[in-house]
Amino acid sequence: MKDKQKKLKAAIMGVLYYLQKQEEENSKPENNWAQSGREIIMQNRMMVQRRGLRR
Repeated sequence: MKDKQKKLKAAIMGVLYYLQKQEEENSKPENNWAQSGREIIMQNRMMVQRRGLRR
C-alpha cells in the first residue's frame, strides 16, 4: 500500500511540475519582481509537499 501511495504522490508532483512549466512558457512576460515572487512561492510549495511526503 505504501509503495502505491508513493507512486501516486510522485505522479501528482510530476503533473503539477509539468503544468507549471507549461504555464510559464505560455504566460506573457512580466517584470522581474513578479517572476521572482512566483518562483519563491513555488519553491515553498514544493518544500511543503516534500515534507508532507515524509510523514
